[in-house]
Amino acid sequence: MSVNAISAQDCMEEESAADECYRPLSAEEKGGDGTDAFGPGGDEFGDEVDDGELGVKSDAEENFGDSFFDNWEERALDGVAELRCVNFKEITAKESMMCHFPDRSVAFLFYSLYAKMNGFAVRKNKIRRNVRNEITQQEFVCFRQGFKGMGSVNYGMRHKHEPKAETRCGCEAEMRVHVHSESGRWIISYFQDFHNHEMLDDRLTFMLPGHRKMDAAALEQMNMMLRVGIKTPQIYSSFVQTAGGFQNLPFLKRDMYNQIGKQRRIIGGDATACLKFLESTAQANPGMFVRYLADKDGRLVHLFWSDNCSQLDYDLFGDVVAFDATYRKNKYMCPLVVFSGVNHHNQMIVFAAVLVANENEQTYTWLLQQFLDAMESKAPGCVITDGHGAMKKAIEAVFPEAYHRLCAWHLLRNSTSNLSNPRFTSKFKKCMLFDYEVWEFEDHWHYMVDALGLSDNQWVSDLYSRRRMWATAHIRGNFFGGFRTTSRCEGLHSMLGKFVQSRHNLRDFVEQFMRCISQMRSREAHSDLLSVVGEPVLQSPFHDLERSAAKKLTRAIFFNFRPMFFRACTPKVRTHTWTQTSDTFTLCRSANVRREWQVCHYSDSNSFKCSCLRMESLGIPCDHIVAVLVHLEMTDIPDSLVLDRWSKSARSKVRAFVEKGPFCWDSTITCRNWMLNDLCREMSVLACRNEAEFADMTDKVLHKIARLKEIEDSGDAVGLNEVGEASTLEGCVRDPQLVRCQKRQRKETVKGVKRCGLCRQREHNQVSCHLNPNSRMNTQEGASYFGGEGEGETGTMEDSSEEEELPTWDDAADLALDEGYDSQGRI
Repeated sequence: MSVNAISAQDCMEEESAADECYRPLSAEEKGGDGTDAFGPGGDEFGDEVDDGELGVKSDAEENFGDSFFDNWEERALDGVAELRCVNFKEITAKESMMCHFPDRSVAFLFYSLYAKMNGFAVRKNKIRRNVRNEITQQEFVCFRQGFKGMGSVNYGMRHKHEPKAETRCGCEAEMRVHVHSESGRWIISYFQDFHNHEMLDDRLTFMLPGHRKMDAAALEQMNMMLRVGIKTPQIYSSFVQTAGGFQNLPFLKRDMYNQIGKQRRIIGGDATACLKFLESTAQANPGMFVRYLADKDGRLVHLFWSDNCSQLDYDLFGDVVAFDATYRKNKYMCPLVVFSGVNHHNQMIVFAAVLVANENEQTYTWLLQQFLDAMESKAPGCVITDGHGAMKKAIEAVFPEAYHRLCAWHLLRNSTSNLSNPRFTSKFKKCMLFDYEVWEFEDHWHYMVDALGLSDNQWVSDLYSRRRMWATAHIRGNFFGGFRTTSRCEGLHSMLGKFVQSRHNLRDFVEQFMRCISQMRSREAHSDLLSVVGEPVLQSPFHDLERSAAKKLTRAIFFNFRPMFFRACTPKVRTHTWTQTSDTFTLCRSANVRREWQVCHYSDSNSFKCSCLRMESLGIPCDHIVAVLVHLEMTDIPDSLVLDRWSKSARSKVRAFVEKGPFCWDSTITCRNWMLNDLCREMSVLACRNEAEFADMTDKVLHKIARLKEIEDSGDAVGLNEVGEASTLEGCVRDPQLVRCQKRQRKETVKGVKRCGLCRQREHNQVSCHLNPNSRMNTQEGASYFGGEGEGETGTMEDSSEEEELPTWDDAADLALDEGYDSQGRI
């Protein structure tokens, strides 16, 4: 047989030689005459049983006689390498029947490539077995073979969607393969090339479902892009750009969506998939802490997780914790509670995260208890929240020793909504944030309340009773690391919005959340680089002290501390008192002699303490202490004034553990990866220019990949699939319920009296005012329009009956809420 050696590699790159599973026939594959698409004699699975022979003699032997075995080895098609040399455009049916294959999968690949080059697609049909249940025959038919069943369409009913077009037309094109009795090879025993339908153009053939397939490399690249937050349409556009056009891409955009949905359905439910993802993550990071809670129906209610890096961060920087629950960016609208703090660069870090179904006291108590368990029972020293009542009770129960501070931003917003008095909001902000003494705060507060007449206001009284939770004068001395609001949590929500959308399910949400946190952690390494490379330019009059602070503090903290050197020029030491244990310096400013500060210096420990308590509140020496250092002619910042959490060596205690842990940075493997990527890219550019070099390089790469996979499979590595199969979570947890938006309560407000903008009278506006020359009330037409009886001598309307008050937009929204809808019309 003569086979033209024209390369058909372009049409084979996306075809897979893997065998497909057999399935029961659908209604579309069955005939309309009561028999199936295979004709009488075949069961639903297309199986037939023949005698006990291993194989049957081919009809090709009868057609070709003794010449059938001529050039037997040359006519063998054993895989992709041989199929690449076949010209499927010009090969005839007689030449096709001379080919033989090692198994059915190669035979199906041969017929599929033949169909793709000739304008149709194929599918697998019935098989035939012998008495030993061995497959001896396989049929491959045209994708338009058979007829659609009459019972699959009910013509008397109205359909919500248009039924799919009928593609089955009874095409008789077929290729049948048998096991040869003597050689054990699969040979073509029947080849029918007649079609009763038109063949498609080459540009349309690849769009048929039988020719569309995403290979493993495309799936891996798609999943990698999805994991970094790239959307599916942009991923498909990237594939098109790489392939050089839509016509060169072996799949469509809808195939990508189908693959994404298929991957999500592999494990089962959404909650189960999320828990298995966390379980597989815990396999790689043994220190990861995951806890979840399900209701009596098995539905997931709460999900708590914290990885080992977060736990190490809490061990170093867990003295201050802020948490908020204001973010709902997942499929079930579950609130996300984030426990956060600040690192030694004053950057936000995340200690733990929780997805909850509600925000009551029981929920917050449960998640705080899980937080304690994850952090080995180490409670934070200070906690800052938005003032939610359930949070406050839970903190008092679980963290009784922690100092609870309220968010300044939420307090200012509440003052505006409760009082609507700009003067109160301005003065209240000063009372809350200014560095007053306690007696100064009390004087300013009572003066403000009396001046604005708010002594009997219940909300103001309740706010004053909680002054120890928000007033700087009362909070001074408790370390909050510069936290005054939960705005850092809001910043995390804004950053997380770049990674997730409301359509994401639980698994995708948790995975994208972890990637967002990983990106945040990468900024710390960059800040470490800026802190150790170069020295800041000295700007203050005290160069020695400033240089010492720059060497010990991180760059961000040093910039926050440097203004103290300029302010230290103003305070002057008035008196100096000696005792056996300390030296006390009294300082004041020349502009305000009445205000004094006392700085105590303990020579044994070389420590300082100021009456302003700024060092205890922020961890940064105040200008009074710096003035004393200048007075004592010190040239070095004492170590007692440098907190470990703000120093460059903050992570020195855990650096040795991190380098040995499972989350270390392996520079050797990373460099190897970069080098191989560069070499492969250069090889691809050079090899694709020549057809022979491309074929040779493809064979070598496939051989190398197969060998590496064998080495990988022979090892002790455990993949994600093995973890999933060994998991005990499947079927135990159901998906959570969708959290509906809370029903807004109607707020009773006293509406102000509305007056006309022209005459300042009641019961009308500028449009209907008699002073408006365009008013309808000044014309007869206007009088009849408004239903008046006539005009008086002055041309104005006579007294009429009261007009019916029209409902406002707020009233309509409240009515919609009462009936179960929100203001946007959603149920």
